[in-house]
Amino acid sequence: MTIRKRAMFYEFGFMEGGKRYSGTLNGKDDMPHAASKQEARECESRIRVQVRAGTYGKEVGLEDFGMFFDVVYMRYSKDHKADYRHDQFRGDVLKEFFKDKTFSQITPMLIVGYINQRLQSTTKRKRLRSPVTIYHEVRLLSAIFNTAIQEGSAKVNPCLSIPKSVKKKLPSQNKRDRFLTKDEEARLFGQLVGRRSHLAPLVRFDLDTGLRKGELCRLEVGHVNLSQTPRFFMIGNKRIEVMPNELLVTRSKNGKPRTVPLTAEARRIAEAQMADVTTGTYLFTSYKTGTMIVEIKRAFCGAVADAGIEDFRFHDLRHTFATRLNAAGADPYTIRDLLGHSSTPMTEKYTHTSP
Repeated sequence: MTIRKRAMFYEFGFMEGGKRYSGTLNGKDDMPHAASKQEARECESRIRVQVRAGTYGKEVGLEDFGMFFDVVYMRYSKDHKADYRHDQFRGDVLKEFFKDKTFSQITPMLIVGYINQRLQSTTKRKRLRSPVTIYHEVRLLSAIFNTAIQEGSAKVNPCLSIPKSVKKKLPSQNKRDRFLTKDEEARLFGQLVGRRSHLAPLVRFDLDTGLRKGELCRLEVGHVNLSQTPRFFMIGNKRIEVMPNELLVTRSKNGKPRTVPLTAEARRIAEAQMADVTTGTYLFTSYKTGTMIVEIKRAFCGAVADAGIEDFRFHDLRHTFATRLNAAGADPYTIRDLLGHSSTPMTEKYTHTSP
């Protein structure tokens, strides 16, 4: 690879597949403009990706949306996101609607059509689809376009031109005021027996730690410190100290690691799980596969229904954790850090008035 400045502009040159590619980064003839040597290196890197993808020198916007999502975007998602599976199933929905479309064929009005169609659709339970679900799908679509622009596969992001009247139909989240009362808690655990008994320690542990479901399922034995001395972990370039009776979440939703203290009950559950011979890498191991638990929704929803508890989801255990901390007098900043939020306004949506 060669980057050099000649007169006012930077030039690049590299070999790929036995062929030499070169050019001037002057902003002309669909060539990007580089104002510094670092920008020139970044431009050269994107051009190299386009060469490997077979799109270099071709008219921008002609790349197939579905193929780009599978080959480029999901590779990035798996490398950088803990919840990349969300991108996968939302992307499958997007590909079904925008199948055989190139980036240049996906217009703001086509996206509006997608939104309206999804708003009128129903779930497997015959309920109207939540606007929040569609909000996350459109947000992913916008992220795909931004990535395509960086890679030179698209020129503009049509999601930015969606009419405001349509955007108002898609709230970023539903305001929920739902937590588990003591009576409901007793009824719920009354159903976590027999074939559902494997859920009892998992649900109790979540009530005492407030972890997201994905964080709970991915929690490794080695990240729970039951010893009497601190443990240290390198997460990226950051050294994280995990004190005795703490667990480590290596990556929260905000991308940062955090530690959460263990209550006496959470420690007891962790000790029991570690003593179980079937426990492998993960603290809560699937008894079917012997690996990470992937699906708990069906069994949990069944237990909630049989307990006669209305409108309660697994994520509401996290709301319950925050609400009980608030009732115990914990300050908002402590609750924010334990939940792994970036801001206290988000935390306020998790804490509710409790008797």
